[in-house]
Amino acid sequence: MKESDLVLTKTSLEDHSQEIENRIRNLFWTISGDYSIDIQPDVETFAMSKPMALYDAIKQGAFARYFDSEKLALYALKKCSLGARETLLMELIQLCVDSAVYPKVSLERKGIDEIRRQAFQDYLYLDTVSDENTVQIMEQLRKSLMRRFLKEPEQCPENLLPVIQEIERLSSAEDTDMIIRTVDAIYNNLLDTDFDTAHGGLQKVMAVTLEELIEYRRHQSMSDEQIETILEEYLSVLKQDMNRLTHIQPNAASRFTSAVLPEEDPSQEPDPESAAKILAYMERNFGKSYMTSLERERLNRQLCTGIHRRCSLYFTDGILQNPALKSTQYLRRNMQQIKNELYFSSRQNAIRRNVSVLASTLKQVQIKRQDEDSIRSEYGLLNATRLWKLGRTIDSKLFDAKRKREESSFVVDILLDSSSSQICRQSQIAVQAYIIAQALSEAGIPHRVTSFCAFWDYTILHRFRDYDDPADRNKNILQFQAIGENRDGLAIRTICASLQERVEESKTLIILSDGKPNHLGTNRAGSRKPVPYVGEDAVKDTAIEVRKARNQEIAVLGIFVGSEDDLTVEKRIYGKEFIYTHNTDRFSNIVGTYLRKQMEQEQ
Repeated sequence: MKESDLVLTKTSLEDHSQEIENRIRNLFWTISGDYSIDIQPDVETFAMSKPMALYDAIKQGAFARYFDSEKLALYALKKCSLGARETLLMELIQLCVDSAVYPKVSLERKGIDEIRRQAFQDYLYLDTVSDENTVQIMEQLRKSLMRRFLKEPEQCPENLLPVIQEIERLSSAEDTDMIIRTVDAIYNNLLDTDFDTAHGGLQKVMAVTLEELIEYRRHQSMSDEQIETILEEYLSVLKQDMNRLTHIQPNAASRFTSAVLPEEDPSQEPDPESAAKILAYMERNFGKSYMTSLERERLNRQLCTGIHRRCSLYFTDGILQNPALKSTQYLRRNMQQIKNELYFSSRQNAIRRNVSVLASTLKQVQIKRQDEDSIRSEYGLLNATRLWKLGRTIDSKLFDAKRKREESSFVVDILLDSSSSQICRQSQIAVQAYIIAQALSEAGIPHRVTSFCAFWDYTILHRFRDYDDPADRNKNILQFQAIGENRDGLAIRTICASLQERVEESKTLIILSDGKPNHLGTNRAGSRKPVPYVGEDAVKDTAIEVRKARNQEIAVLGIFVGSEDDLTVEKRIYGKEFIYTHNTDRFSNIVGTYLRKQMEQEQ
């Protein structure tokens, strides 16, 4: 089949996926010269840009041929275990790998220059925007390197020119050690200037042993075989990511997909066969639903109304808890859990302290609530200060009596925005949510922890633990992964509907988000095209759902971790009851202070 025949329609990607995978594998094997290496072809990138997918395969094959991918992947794993941010580190490694392998492979194979040129042009067409400064720096680096290759006139930022020149010097790299030294130096000097002081230089990183990396897993009573399997899978994913052109997010790629996927007529409902395929896809990629189809349909009719019409709800305990099959997404979710657990294990002492302090605070408030009030009475303990009233007044309440305060019970819901905007802080969010949940468990307060994201016409609610689950379920929060978009209003409406059914008198909902409700609902055969959820309409709807919750006497706190530019929007949504923090490490302290305040107000 000619390349021109591979025009991606709604169904052609599925129809030709096997052919595309074979093509990418064959290209990798041809370049590497090693047919024993297995790779996972990136069909999704191929759907957005054939040159980008093909160039990734070329780079991966060339790196396997000329360098030691195992050694570089181990360095990345060790660096991340000490606290390096994996997304930034992998982006930097990608740039350095590209600079090192391109001169070698282009000398041997003509035509690669043209594929690289087309891949860079396609990438520059992508709308990749980030609010975070360090991510912006990586984008500037990447685009400057691409434009220099394309000989475009735009000048790179002056402060980044030495870094760009250092990366370009890798064109003469003869071994993997030179790549590792360059990556480590740039990361410490540009992306995390405190890393060297806090964790040590390259020598300290390379001295980390595999036993240290998986010590937390040993505490989970895993066998050595299981540990080795997990490390092999993790390293496999790292090796593949090192050679990608970029970490492409769904939002960034929408301009490509919208160009090749024609929109459905919104008035057309999907046929049963197509709808069944979509549901099967959801099960493969997000885990089976813990609700029956009848329960889901009832909630869809009840909650998916107004601006959320033509949306669907999907309730899951996660792909790791209830997989339909062990798909690529299962592996990626498992890898993210490992990253979260490594981050957790490196901070165990601090986590234990935070849990202990927060749990102690909540218990003290509860104990105070159980204290007895002293009231004036006609019987009880004589109060000498009132004896003067004898014979002078008709007041006969000369005694103090003890009366137990009326108890009101508490329940807490924690709702985590897991859209792709949270990718740079996945491990931090997971650990902070765990601290809150563990403290609430130790204080005996029922609580639920859920994440939400939007994919196609679905809003996915991933339940990590339910209200009355035992404390050991809190570890499921370390499965947190960011993906897709976010339809905040529908998620809040759904959570509040079930929270209202609880018998507790005092109900609290805590929402961590980036303050940007956004769901375009990209179309696909078998899915419905929901009303676009962006801009003013999305902000108004989210604000309405927050006010509805408060009118139902649910206390709502918004934790905002986005850009300062969006503070005005956040205030409109949450009013005075929101807190802005640059640092997700403060999440548990903020929530603890708020919960204590709520409990004390009920006294």
